[in-house]
Amino acid sequence: MRKNYFIGLCSILLASCSTSNDDLQNFDAKSIPLAQGFQNTPTIQEPLPRVYAIIQTPNAIYGFYSDHTNKHLYSPYKRTDMLPHTQPGAYYYEFDRFLGCAAGTGPEITGWFNENTEDYVLTTNPAEFNGQSGWRKNDNIGNSFNANEPGSYPVYRYFRNSTKSHFYTRDKDELGDGKYGFEYEGVAFYLKESAPKDYRIHDGTFYQDNNTQNLYIVYEGQLRLIETIDAAKRIFNFEVGRGGSTKAHLINKVDISNVLGTRGPAISANSVLYEDVDTGIRYFDDRAYNRGNLRKIQSELVFKVYNFNEKSLIKTRGVGGGPRGLQTSEIIITKD
Repeated sequence: MRKNYFIGLCSILLASCSTSNDDLQNFDAKSIPLAQGFQNTPTIQEPLPRVYAIIQTPNAIYGFYSDHTNKHLYSPYKRTDMLPHTQPGAYYYEFDRFLGCAAGTGPEITGWFNENTEDYVLTTNPAEFNGQSGWRKNDNIGNSFNANEPGSYPVYRYFRNSTKSHFYTRDKDELGDGKYGFEYEGVAFYLKESAPKDYRIHDGTFYQDNNTQNLYIVYEGQLRLIETIDAAKRIFNFEVGRGGSTKAHLINKVDISNVLGTRGPAISANSVLYEDVDTGIRYFDDRAYNRGNLRKIQSELVFKVYNFNEKSLIKTRGVGGGPRGLQTSEIIITKD
């Protein structure tokens, strides 16, 4: 379900799923105005800070149709390039319909694709494929709703033998008990039009606000503004390969007001990374905390989760114990 989660956020929360290389390269490398009123004022009261977004249509099911194949396909992604296929080339599928949300507590809905007939079936009973050839599970969609749950509605299932393909609709009047070669197979499951749900946004997620172009990171359960583009490119690793091309796909473009939860202090333009050459321990000099508080990067996992920039490590000795008198604490990764 992790894959569904990220693509769901991109398609619903984000205006554009990622920024471009040119966006980063053309930014002012010196400074960006600070977001007005952006300070450590939690919007929810919990034992630990948390950043989240509310998705109106979680675990959505989308339908697609192709005049070329005369078939319908279904997917949790509103993207034709995510549809299953057996041969290369264009299949000419277009978005046809939104079936609903599978975010209930009923039987699980899975999507199955037949590699022989290119049929796609949504089902709560995978056992129906026992002993049949060509079928593979393609998607874990979500969970159906109970029939008596307020707001739920049935989705009807049909099969057309001439094209060896299934069809699903929430409007039984569309095909009734069967017509145009479609045979009615009954109610497949129950969905809802909308089922608002909040999703935890994990540490190490980067955002750029569509309105101000400011950069942010979810850091220790807080959404924190990065004061300058120069600081972002120095502290965090946005380059890959010999040519140093920007890993722009790491930065999600959003309206930052849609990202909810705890706001933290800005990450200072003067923040730096250290590595103690005697101990091998790495530190983030997070100067927003008392303007000089060292944060210990205690593992490679933490280093990678926050995408710290190894090329920017300042090699030194006696970090945290010298005359600077800096206090150290470990950087954490918050979890539910």
